[in-house]
Formats: sequence, structure tokens, C-alpha cells
Amino acid sequence: DFALTEEQGFIRDTIKKFVAKECEREAVKKMDEEGVFPATLFGKLSEMGLCALTVPEADGGGGPNTLGAVIVTAELAAIYPALAGLFATQTLCAGKIIADLGTPAQKEKYLPGILDGSTLMTPALMEPDQGYTEADNKTTAAPDGDRLILNGTKAFVRLADHAGFMIAYVGTGMDGGAADFVVVDLRNPGVAVRLVPQVGFNGMNLCEVSLKSAVVGANERLGSPADTDRKKWEKVMSAEHLAVAACGIGLARGAYEYALNYSRERVQFGQAIIKFGAVQEMLVEMMQQTRAATLLTWQAASMADEGKDCLAESIQARIAAAEAAHRAALSGVQIFGGYGYAMEYDAQRYLR
Repeated sequence: DFALTEEQGFIRDTIKKFVAKECEREAVKKMDEEGVFPATLFGKLSEMGLCALTVPEADGGGGPNTLGAVIVTAELAAIYPALAGLFATQTLCAGKIIADLGTPAQKEKYLPGILDGSTLMTPALMEPDQGYTEADNKTTAAPDGDRLILNGTKAFVRLADHAGFMIAYVGTGMDGGAADFVVVDLRNPGVAVRLVPQVGFNGMNLCEVSLKSAVVGANERLGSPADTDRKKWEKVMSAEHLAVAACGIGLARGAYEYALNYSRERVQFGQAIIKFGAVQEMLVEMMQQTRAATLLTWQAASMADEGKDCLAESIQARIAAAEAAHRAALSGVQIFGGYGYAMEYDAQRYLR
């Protein structure tokens, strides 16, 4: 059944109204050019209760409604990718991971701030020159009594310059040992954050985070004794891939709709360029890939809401969404012609 529930339909209508009112294209363009961190708009999303979508009611949230959070993320990404990335990181990653793997004490400590937006938390999963696989992790968390000593470097950490905490992928033991996840206070004196210059997504910075004998309590390790290393890894990676997929399908749809509207207005050789077969072919391909990626993403989100393992589906959704966004952005620039290279139009922003 591909129909949304009444609640999910309400969420979709609500976020569409929010975007129409609060994310006017020219205002978003100005914020993007200035690299403004979208704290004010994110605060409004938090006040609307949308950051609570992935957290069960038993833990103080309004879910689980992972599909609802995906819908919100995609609507935001279609016009303001930086805000979508912030929302997805807080909701589909931090909120869902703490709700799924946090101990009762961790949930009590972190979830209230995540839900009301006062505490930003981000996953730190990748390392320099390494990918997502378990074998790639080199950051260690050496046990020392009731504390852990962290050493290593995490790369491409979203929002680390604004977040209060990160969920670090580490290996417990002096030689890395078993895979584990630890909540790290980014104000820790053993933590250093460096901004990584980037081409796009202005307003949502990527960072490199260095851990040099950073001390955290052993009680900051996520998961119960019953949770295997593999289970924790799959839960965290499912959340990460789904968050990226949600942003991707929104970007793809935004690029498609922007190009579609332009092609109806732009006149060449006495007719709108949408009448040309080459333009029609690009638009059809953009929509087809976007719809396919959206269905894969919705499937993964629905499986998460049902409590099913969805790592494979989340990875498939991410791959499809990334490809759809890439192809839609490139085709959009082509449809705009020379104007696709001009900063006054948003075609270039979708590509960046």
C-alpha cells in the first residue's frame, strides 16, 4: 500500500505550508550565498514537534514515524538543502539512534534536548581516506576503569561546528577491538574540530574531528549488553543511509520542478522549450529516477517503522537517491543552457 496514513498526509501538508511561508526562494538563495546556519528555521521546526517524529511516544516523542520524518526532509531539501541536512541529522540520525540504542539513562539525558532542538547531535562515522565499512574504523576507545580514552580522527562530520555532541564510531580496546558507538561531548578538551571547505551545502558545514586522549565515561557507550556489535552497526548505518536518501530525493525533485517550470516559460524559436523532444526526454528521465528513488526510500522508512531490519534497503535507497539527485541537477543545468551556469538562477545551487 503506497498510500500515506492520515497523520503522514497531515505532516506532508504541514511542511508544504511551512516551506511556502518560511522558505521563499530568494530568501533561501541569500542565506545560501552568505552561508547562514539555519538555526532560526530549525527552531521553528522543533517548536512544531517535527523533531519528535522518529522517537516513540514511550520515550517522549511522537512516533515512531520515520516515513513522516523522511517526507519532511525531502520537502525541505527541494528548496533548502542545508536546513534539510540539519533536520535529517537531528531526527533521522541522532533522535532515532538514541531511541533505538540508548540506555534509559542516555535517553533521559539526551532525548529532551534532541526533541526540542536545544541539543544538536551528529553521527561521526567515517575516517580520512576510509568509508563506512566496519573494517575501516581506526578510532580507538581504550577502557580505563569507568571511563574510555578516545584517540583517532573522524572525517566528514556534519554540523560538528554547531553540535554539542557526536555519536562516534570507535573500536573498544587498545587495538581497536570490537566495533562500538560512543556519545562524545564536543566541548571535551581532547576534541578538536576543523572546518572542511566545501563547494555546496552552504550553511551546513562538514568537519574533521580529532580525538586526542579524549576522556568520556564508559556509560556513554550505546547499546545494552544484549545488543551485538553487528546489531548496533546496522542500526546506526541504516539511520545514516536513510537520512542521506531523504535529502537526495528532495534535491532531485527540487531540481526537476525548477527545470520544469523554467522550460514552460523559456521561449526559443517561437515556442516554449518544453516542446522540444530533447528537453522532454531529460525531464521524463529526471522524474522517473526521482520517483523510483522515492519509492525505495519510503520502503526503507516503512520497514524501520515496523521494526524490521532495513540496512540493505536503506543503502539501496541512498544509492538510487544520490544518482537521481546527481542526474537531475546536471540535466537541470543543461535545460537552463547558459543560465544554468549563472549564479542568479538556482540550477547551479542544486548541482553544488
